[in-house]
Amino acid sequence: MKRKSVLQVCGAVALAAACGLMSPLASAQGSWPSRPIRIEVPYPPGTGPDVMARLVGEGLSKELKASVVVENKAGANGIIGTAEVVKAPADGYTYLLVDRLTLTVNPLLYQPPYDPKKDLVSVSNIADVNLYLVTSAQLPANDFKSFIAYAKANPGKVTFGTGGVGSVMHLNMELLESGTGVKFLHVPYKALAEVIPAMLGGQVEVTSGGVEAMLPYVQKGSFKLLAVGAPTRQAIVPNVPTIAEAGGSDMLLSTSYSFHAKSGVPPEILARMNAALTKVLAQPELKRWAAERGLGAGASTPAELDARIAVDNDRIGRLVRERGIKVQ
Repeated sequence: MKRKSVLQVCGAVALAAACGLMSPLASAQGSWPSRPIRIEVPYPPGTGPDVMARLVGEGLSKELKASVVVENKAGANGIIGTAEVVKAPADGYTYLLVDRLTLTVNPLLYQPPYDPKKDLVSVSNIADVNLYLVTSAQLPANDFKSFIAYAKANPGKVTFGTGGVGSVMHLNMELLESGTGVKFLHVPYKALAEVIPAMLGGQVEVTSGGVEAMLPYVQKGSFKLLAVGAPTRQAIVPNVPTIAEAGGSDMLLSTSYSFHAKSGVPPEILARMNAALTKVLAQPELKRWAAERGLGAGASTPAELDARIAVDNDRIGRLVRERGIKVQ
């Protein structure tokens, strides 16, 4: 009897010790979030991803009953801000809202201090970003086919403005050249915000960009939208055909804003964040706000986002290799 009592006591002590070892992790997950959540946006304030992050952050704050802070760490095509997330603890308090395609492009053209495939984990898609083929009104072409015909008749003379080597705009130019045999004159800038005044000033004739930035100039008669890189026409500009309808197959990329965490964040926390994002992105007011700017707001499962990134890796990787795209 006495021996049994001793064994019972020892067993209780061992159980308590085991519980003691498990309690910090269990407590951290159970009480999450217990302090401010940080969303890193690797672009300047006022850009599309930044505005979307602040809207999402406001919704998450209400949904999770926690403070959500958006931080801008711009530079190096999104590498600086992404590296901040990778360096942070894997505790579920730091996230990345990024242009999805940069996760594929940057390792191909640069040498970032991280490997997206190993160091980041997908949480959810945030909003689809449809890009349009945009020309100056001065260019004598009113549809995709006449535009390509004009460019072929003027090889190397039609100026194509982009946000720099490796930007989605640059990749779109490369896709058009590869698919049509056209040769454009590449004029790289730092961002779309610099390309627009260059188009208005006549230094650049063509680019690709989101409808929110371009529509005011289309309405004024300064720019023309020839096609959209989306599977269907968009309600905001229903008269603009998809690139497939226009005759350009899939020669126009679009992208999305996506949400990621550092690898190693407990799956329970990631699941709770995904559930919160799903609710926030389903709110009618947010979806309406996004649609008015040509964005398709909506959550996804991590697996769905991973599948899209896998397609990016295959398609963009092949384009970069075949076209010999390099950072000068």
